[in-house]
Amino acid sequence: MKTTRGIVGGLVFGVISELAGWLVYGVLFASAMEQTAGIWRPMDSAYWRIGMPLTDLFSGLMVALGFAVLHKGIPGEGAKKGVIYGLILWLITRVAGELFSYSMLPVPFTVVVAGWTHGLIVALVGGAALGAICAPAPQAAAQPAKA
Repeated sequence: MKTTRGIVGGLVFGVISELAGWLVYGVLFASAMEQTAGIWRPMDSAYWRIGMPLTDLFSGLMVALGFAVLHKGIPGEGAKKGVIYGLILWLITRVAGELFSYSMLPVPFTVVVAGWTHGLIVALVGGAALGAICAPAPQAAAQPAKA
């Protein structure tokens, strides 16, 4: 896997994660997130406005680094390989991680569902983009035209 493709794939993964976060937490589950006031920093804080996008980009680069190390052992080709990798990450990080947060923080269970939803969207869309960029499927050999 080329270094440039890995960096671009990681940045694309991070952008997809940020956009999905705004969609899931800001639109779909906005009312549940309002119930968590006082636990998180205010949304107009620089930690959210600047820190979260930078964190998502950095996380995307780390996901791409993991993909670069493991890509030969992941089944599939191209986008399919990325989706499989994304689903593995989702199972390991988000499914258990959201339950851990739920057990430690006084948040409604809908916030856990929001985290699972966000993670699943990023796993599918971000993983497909990462796989397509970093491990594109080989092109089929052109068949000669039959006369």
